[in-house]
Amino acid sequence: MTQTSYIDIIRKIDSFTYEEDEFYYKLRAHDGSATLGYITPTISKYFEDEQDILLDAEKKTLTISPYLDTIEKRNALFSSIATKWRKIPYFSESLDKGWRNELYTVYNPTHTPYVQIERAFSVLIGVITYGVHINGYIPPHKSSNGNLKMWVPRRSATKPTYPGMLDNTVAGGLGYPYGIWETVIKECYEEAGLGEDFVNSHVRSAGVVSYIFEPNGHKDTVQPEVEYIYDLEFDNETDVLPYPEDGEAEDFTLMDVSEVLDRLLNNEFKPNCGLVVTDFLVRHGYITPESDENYLEIVSRCHRMMPFPTI
Repeated sequence: MTQTSYIDIIRKIDSFTYEEDEFYYKLRAHDGSATLGYITPTISKYFEDEQDILLDAEKKTLTISPYLDTIEKRNALFSSIATKWRKIPYFSESLDKGWRNELYTVYNPTHTPYVQIERAFSVLIGVITYGVHINGYIPPHKSSNGNLKMWVPRRSATKPTYPGMLDNTVAGGLGYPYGIWETVIKECYEEAGLGEDFVNSHVRSAGVVSYIFEPNGHKDTVQPEVEYIYDLEFDNETDVLPYPEDGEAEDFTLMDVSEVLDRLLNNEFKPNCGLVVTDFLVRHGYITPESDENYLEIVSRCHRMMPFPTI
């Protein structure tokens, strides 16, 4: 497998241009207060038959109808569109097969919920999605060999996305109606069998990473993502162990940090999880200004300013 660099890992996931890109249509709020997402011209054409989405081909905007002035009305509209589009062959992979029956919240400039949409549909309209990613680790002073170690799961071979790749210890999307902390507790149990009492006493908030990803390359759908990061410190290598509770992972391996570094640079991690691991290595001093000439770009691009309203 081809060896890469830390900056390559970051550029792969924060892949959307930093320049103005006139290729995309802008999804606009009903009152004109904000742009909510970027939509490709191909997908934008499917809105032509939606009377409550006002398409302006010259300005390249898709504006939600002014009369949709409550979240309930907007929820009903986007639920209807998503359900209708499931039956369109063009969306069979992205929407129909990817349907999750899980709602993601889009926010307005006042940081309050603006609309809730099906998770699979969010990718098509380029809105910000949120999640939590948790690094399970054993610090050097608690490790059997004096080296930092990380609990690293391998994604199930049956996962629809990135099957068999390495992942963060725990990760999950921020689905309605769960808050950030509720999602931490829920995902730690569902994905790694870790109880609430253990998580409450061992996890700590470690910041946020953000990036805009083009999963299929330039001029395709864009995925602006914000991930709340937590570090989960284990006391030792034997008392509490993560295990695949819900089948999302095949297994968990306790890796010495040197092995994590090797596998990261061998592109064995799911792309956004590679960014999260890189952020962890920066914060714990394994990537430094002295060790990497691209340190400033690495750190900066792990924390991208979003062009849309956020939570």
